[in-house]
Amino acid sequence: MNKKLLALVVVVAILTVIFIGGRVLPKGEATAESDPTNHTISVTGEGVVEVTPDVAYLNFGVFFEDPDPSKAMDGLAIKANAIVDVLVNQGIAKEKIKTSNLSLYPIYSYNQQTGKQTLEGYRASENFTVETKIADAGKILSAVVRAGVNDIGGISFDASNKDDLKLQAIENAMKNARAKADASLKGTNYKVTGIKSILIESVSYPQPIFRSFAKGQAEANVPVEGGTLQVNVNVQVVFTFD
Repeated sequence: MNKKLLALVVVVAILTVIFIGGRVLPKGEATAESDPTNHTISVTGEGVVEVTPDVAYLNFGVFFEDPDPSKAMDGLAIKANAIVDVLVNQGIAKEKIKTSNLSLYPIYSYNQQTGKQTLEGYRASENFTVETKIADAGKILSAVVRAGVNDIGGISFDASNKDDLKLQAIENAMKNARAKADASLKGTNYKVTGIKSILIESVSYPQPIFRSFAKGQAEANVPVEGGTLQVNVNVQVVFTFD
């Protein structure tokens, strides 16, 4: 047999083996290796964590009125600086004292008989938000009122470890979602086999109801109770089952 004929026989033999090898592969093996379509179930889980807040945010302000706008601002500056001094003397760090609003606007009187407005002067005002411990909130409110605060907006509450609480709420929400998935498959031959996707839909921090105070109520140390703070988390989980 010459060399050319020998080479042709070898090539034909190789092609025959490849062809037969392809034919003898079990039917559907390629499909089995592709991504299978899994059974899925979508569940919403809710997680709630309650904690006693340890941080209070006090909202209050001061204003000063004068026919001259520049004098109104000067008078406001004196009163506002006095309030900041009192806060610092109460042990509040300056970075915990924030100006939330500063304004100057005209004051008009209205004559019902003539239907005309008359400029009476100007009001300059500044509002503060102060972060403090809940235990100190009452005495601080009383101190700033004595220093000249004439507008108390109220109190809101927070927890210093809110990030940790959020993680705990997410964990609770996932447990709730899994319990719902297991309950929905109860009585069948199916069981949860894994998780296809997780979506954290919402995180909320419902605030306890806070009180507003009139000036007369803050002459003595006002009792301040923080109640409980909630962290709510909703998750959307797609489980696989088989």
